[in-house]
Amino acid sequence: MPFPNSPFKYNFNCDVLYKTNDEPPHTSIQFSKLENTLKWLCKFPKITSYRINTLKCNIDDIKTILQGLLTQTLGNVIVLKIHPLLSDVLILNHSYENKNINSHDKEVIIDPDCAAAVLRGAHIYAPGVMGLVSGVQLNDKISIYADLSKKCKKGFQKTYTDENKLFIGNGLVKMRRFELFGEDIKPSGIAIEVTETISGCPPIGDKILDDGLVLLQNLPSIICVKNLNPQPGETILDMCASPGNKTTHIAALMKNKGILVALDKTLVKVKRLLKNCEEFDAKVYVYQADSTKILDDNASNEIHEGPPFKSESFDRILLDAPCSALGKRPQLYNNTTEKVIKSYVPLQRKLFETAVNLLKPNGTLVFSTCTITLAENEGLIAWALKNFSCLRLVHQKFHLGSHGWQGSALNEDQRRLVQRFDCTDNVDSVGFFIAGFIKEIT
Repeated sequence: MPFPNSPFKYNFNCDVLYKTNDEPPHTSIQFSKLENTLKWLCKFPKITSYRINTLKCNIDDIKTILQGLLTQTLGNVIVLKIHPLLSDVLILNHSYENKNINSHDKEVIIDPDCAAAVLRGAHIYAPGVMGLVSGVQLNDKISIYADLSKKCKKGFQKTYTDENKLFIGNGLVKMRRFELFGEDIKPSGIAIEVTETISGCPPIGDKILDDGLVLLQNLPSIICVKNLNPQPGETILDMCASPGNKTTHIAALMKNKGILVALDKTLVKVKRLLKNCEEFDAKVYVYQADSTKILDDNASNEIHEGPPFKSESFDRILLDAPCSALGKRPQLYNNTTEKVIKSYVPLQRKLFETAVNLLKPNGTLVFSTCTITLAENEGLIAWALKNFSCLRLVHQKFHLGSHGWQGSALNEDQRRLVQRFDCTDNVDSVGFFIAGFIKEIT
């Protein structure tokens, strides 16, 4: 099915979006709801959210600094506001589309992932550059194009003529061709400083973002941790933690008091997690581990010494599960398959079972994904409630999204306790899903 208003198609049958792994498609889910969600995913969000690191600074000071940077760039066109319910979050509303940008003769070609980041307020870093016309000099004005077909070869130096080349904005050249392309070159740093985009989302100076003071973070991710409600002195587990955005938020809400353990499976992700925790002054015990294999009732080590852990070791657990990640916005390119999408549910169930066993009685478990499929969201919750009688699905204090999909395996009361972020009018951010549980004493 083609994405409306989008130049590309998904490589899978969209029926898979509203199937569970155990059941046929839920035809009672209105197709119009799915179609509206797909249209929404192809558009860039109209808000940008910044989470303030309360371990290092306060929101009023950061608001003043960020507003000053915005005013230097755009005048008084955009005003930052403190979120009315989230005291550590600044909201930037850029609801207009900048349709009157004039393109320049010189061009740079970037990959779709990089382009999506640019439309959300990022500059262009060297690894995202695919092609740059020859003859450009430092600080030349240049137009930015996304290669939606992914056909541009690295180092391309002419004007790119592919029909799926998409103009997304303009910038200033900060790295030349010889610094970007070459046999033994692994470039890093900002290659193009973005000055304007079609999304209307202005780039923010990177210095403040690199100091661990403030994080460009999607609002649903922030709400997810707020609903975990970590408290100082508790023992908390973040099961799939990299890159650490939610981990550092947990540490801030705990005021670095207690035991926070963060795990990830691969070494490269663990290194990134460690770097972010250090940058944000977050006190976290970080370990490389497969979270499906961290339960062992014969374990003799202390919790802060890392896995394995005994049953009922943690007061709160965040399971931000590996998923098909179909909630990303804007969707400029997607080459996933139905087989890949279906592969996540078995893994999510293994992780979930481990989480239930590790959770203390009266403990809180928050499950989340950054995808829109039924199987990974409502379907997973229905499976959990069926298989773990000790779990009670609970109301989320911070419920800014929409309810779960009608026609899913959840009943009406259960559907209202989970929250989806899709094409709801409440939050124009990314696709996301959150459910919260209490483990009752049996």
